Amino acid sequence: MSKDRADADRVLAEVLAPVLRRDPDELRTQVCVGPPEHCAELLSRYAEAGCDRVYMWPLGDERRQLELVAGAVAPQVGRS
Repeated sequence: MSKDRADADRVLAEVLAPVLRRDPDELRTQVCVGPPEHCAELLSRYAEAGCDRVYMWPLGDERRQLELVAGAVAPQVGRS
């Protein structure tokens, strides 16, 4: 997760896209990089499609990322 859209764009373009050799715009619709609302919406779509497990790859402060997912994202998943 990231603080805002600009930070998410930076992480996608400078970190994930080069490592995964994928277009940042394509990744934006597939990975949880961005504000909690974006991550919850994306995970909700995965859940609706039948996904019952996801794996996290924290790109920064791992503990803080897990706390954010547990506190700000998970409670919103499936509430749309």
